[in-house]
Amino acid sequence: MSSEDKPIEFVEAKEEDRISRNLLGWLSGYHEIPLSILRIDYEFLDAKESSMSLSTIQGAYIVERFIDGTYTAEYQFKLIYRLRANTPDERLKADELLDGLGDWAVAQFDAGNGPDIGSGLEVQEFEQATRSSLFARMEDGWEDHQIFMRMTYKANPGK
Repeated sequence: MSSEDKPIEFVEAKEEDRISRNLLGWLSGYHEIPLSILRIDYEFLDAKESSMSLSTIQGAYIVERFIDGTYTAEYQFKLIYRLRANTPDERLKADELLDGLGDWAVAQFDAGNGPDIGSGLEVQEFEQATRSSLFARMEDGWEDHQIFMRMTYKANPGK
């Protein structure tokens, strides 16, 4: 059986939820988030207000299992910024904000200040997979801009 035929094994929902909650708190530490954004929400954007959201992509899944019970998993997510952009400059600033957030997150991880994603879980890699881009344009000038991020972590269920 080739690796392409191997079924995807997702981590437990409880583990994914804990990671999401901890990531939200850590990402909220980025000091450039506009004051109009009260928080980075989880998989929700206000319809008619500037907002930010973290949304998982397909769910965290196990990449490799080891005989001692530990495993390596990947958690992919995107950060979305909804705003009412009236000018090209506002669109560019939205992309700059998200790229800045992604760059900050990677730099924090590289400096040893990565997210604490929970007991028994240790972040191995943290990367921004794309630069920010326009994702959707709605009525009345509202737009969603997004970046994709990827985090690989090691889980030691016995800890």
